Amino acid sequence: MKKLILFALLAGIMSSCAEDTGKTQAALQNIYSAISDGNLNEANAKLASTNQLNESPLVSDGYTKELYGQVHVMETYPIGTEDELIIYKLEKHERNRMMQRKLDSDEFKKKKAAGQIKSIDEENGIIVYSERKYAFKVMEEGNAKYVIRPTSKDMNTHFSKNKDKVQALVRKHF
Repeated sequence: MKKLILFALLAGIMSSCAEDTGKTQAALQNIYSAISDGNLNEANAKLASTNQLNESPLVSDGYTKELYGQVHVMETYPIGTEDELIIYKLEKHERNRMMQRKLDSDEFKKKKAAGQIKSIDEENGIIVYSERKYAFKVMEEGNAKYVIRPTSKDMNTHFSKNKDKVQALVRKHF
């Protein structure tokens, strides 16, 4: 009987963790999808006030077009009572009209050596990158907001009391 209760308790704890990770992953996916769609207002509604976007971070010129793909949350670490450090992988799909030049570039070779290239479709000129990143989930005005491009301003605003501990946690995982 004790083993059954212990098993039920552990299953409950694990399911609540997976649920939170799923919500975090969905929120990040929605942010990156909104950026890909060019809807910065929708993305900014989910981003912390210190981390608002004025322009898309995606490249879109005559030769290259980038879109964000899937977000995969790998780990989360609590910071204080409600904030979290989120470690995730983000796919970026790049369509390139000058594919051979891209494949010969030093930047591409470095990414390939680092294991960031997920797939290459030379015929259609599409490369899928997978990059390990980190973000923060912070509470602003009672709502969960995200910091996807952390800066020193974000650190000072959201983690002024425990900035050194947060920076040590980031250094430990990056």
